[in-house]
Amino acid sequence: MTNPMMRPRPAFFLMTLAALLAWSCATMGPSLEAPRVSLVNIIQQPSSGMETTFKLELRLINPNDVAINLKGIDCRMEINDTTIASGVSNEAAELPALGTLVYPVTAYASASDFIMLMVRLMAANSGAPEDFELNYSLRGQVFLTDGIPGLNRLTFKSEGDLLKLIQPPQ
Repeated sequence: MTNPMMRPRPAFFLMTLAALLAWSCATMGPSLEAPRVSLVNIIQQPSSGMETTFKLELRLINPNDVAINLKGIDCRMEINDTTIASGVSNEAAELPALGTLVYPVTAYASASDFIMLMVRLMAANSGAPEDFELNYSLRGQVFLTDGIPGLNRLTFKSEGDLLKLIQPPQ
């Protein structure tokens, strides 16, 4: 004789399957395009020892028609292909749908990285002053409050000319 508790229950199985299907669809959500990121400002902070601290102000532009709830950002800044600083921020913010915001990131730079950059710039700057270039690259990840942990991030890359950021247009 079989135990009634051990019999398969089709209704329970179907309800469990439906719940799992609904959960997986809800957590996957719509596919998001990574925000466009550009450097707005660099503000030097108090420094100590062989390390310099900067506050990077990043412009985030949301190309999606839904808001993005940010948990934080991890980024790395390169100047003329030399890694110069890296930083993180855990400041929660909402990037509006089809909107923009300025997001602060504290970045840290080693004095030895700056020295290597200066050596490379002096070696490369044998031409006319107008040929001098300070190209930057920002790379990183935007972490989202929503989604599956470990998969709740969008990768970004941004490039620009620091001289255009520092010098106003003429």
